[in-house]
Amino acid sequence: MDTFGGFPIKSGFSGPDWELDDCAARANEHPHTFSVPSLDEEALVFIGALLRLHFVVTDPAAAEDAPRAERMWVEVCAPPHNGIHRGHLTNEPVYIRSLQSGDVIEFKWAHVAQVYVQSNDPRHPSAGT
Repeated sequence: MDTFGGFPIKSGFSGPDWELDDCAARANEHPHTFSVPSLDEEALVFIGALLRLHFVVTDPAAAEDAPRAERMWVEVCAPPHNGIHRGHLTNEPVYIRSLQSGDVIEFKWAHVAQVYVQSNDPRHPSAGT
């Protein structure tokens, strides 16, 4: 298995018990209730930025109370290459056993559900108030 900074790289947008949700497609299906960051925001992403991805639980043996997806943050750890981003998983999954905090997740911008915007960022909702 390939590694980045000593952590395993989870490539291919899926694993044995999960797959990344195409959040852009989900937003197109439900435009009034689900939104995602614009393509313009992709150019503003920097190493260290936090992005939320939805990891769909695909393990049929998962607990009955398992959610459809675990929503977890990744910290961008490398510049994008050929449209592929990399980020360290910052959460410890509850239902997905093949992932752990620190793993490097490869993803496309379509997989991004949310960009964490710090309070001192001019894009923050409270900026200018």
